[in-house]
Amino acid sequence: MLASETRVLNQNVVRDLTSNNDGIRKEAEDKVSQYLRLQVREEGFARKFYDVVEVTPADLDKQVDTPLPVIVKDKEPNSSGAYTVPFGTAPMDSNITAPRYRVMFDRVMSRRYVADVNTLLTYDMDIRQIFNDFILTDIMMEEDSKWITLVNRIVKRVAVNTVQPSLRSCQWIQAGVMDRPNMANAMRGLPSTRRRLNPAVALTNNLTVWDVVGFDRNTIGGDLAEDLFVNGFTERNLMGIKWILTIKQDLVPDNYVYYVASPKYLGDFMVLDNITMSTKHEDFILSFYAYECVGSTIGNDAALVLAEFTGSAHNWKTGALL
Repeated sequence: MLASETRVLNQNVVRDLTSNNDGIRKEAEDKVSQYLRLQVREEGFARKFYDVVEVTPADLDKQVDTPLPVIVKDKEPNSSGAYTVPFGTAPMDSNITAPRYRVMFDRVMSRRYVADVNTLLTYDMDIRQIFNDFILTDIMMEEDSKWITLVNRIVKRVAVNTVQPSLRSCQWIQAGVMDRPNMANAMRGLPSTRRRLNPAVALTNNLTVWDVVGFDRNTIGGDLAEDLFVNGFTERNLMGIKWILTIKQDLVPDNYVYYVASPKYLGDFMVLDNITMSTKHEDFILSFYAYECVGSTIGNDAALVLAEFTGSAHNWKTGALL
């Protein structure tokens, strides 16, 4: 798009956002809101581990201890097992107890950005992209930061290479250098726990993944080595699971690979209020910010493991050196 065309577009957006006509202003806000809403599903990594569900106030459950929005969900009940008995023996009774948990919602909000309306008219770049850069990135960062903080709290409950008693397996190990045998061993992490889940997604940063790109044809097999050399590593399936990359190295450090089970074993990501743009025009000052209301859970602590590709490789079941 030519610079002159972009300026005309900017003038139209500013005109609509500062209009005295509520209908026109609302339409402009909706356009920006729609633009943000479409992008957040693609760029934030936390949502990619879930089947995101949009909910309404009718889905909320009343609670006696809090007025905050809450949805109560059931967990799979534990089975009491079967047993062998002599003929003519009546079965023993076992009560069905299905535990429940709450999905608590939080409001995520960007900072309020303020600008002189006339300065917005001089940009040669699309100011809708400015909205995206300043606001959407902030909201996605907050979502991802909260999610990875909870993940680390779960997988690092005990020291590295230490068996987590409730899972009867390590949840965080040193996996050795990133080569094919050690990557295969890392895939055993989730199935090694007592719940025997399979990994569906791996999360790492955009620097660590270059160790995979460096694999030669003999290591990675077939034409994939050439494809990685020519095209680099994009989000793709490798060893039967989807790999998600992030540039947020402060959240996902170098040499870390998180392995996560499929969404039905992980938890919830619910959206009560999708990203909404709020604007205010007073004299020549335009202010704007965005907010959302979402609820996310990790309802199954066995749906996550962390392989740290440093040091020597360790065994998931015992923590011992391989």
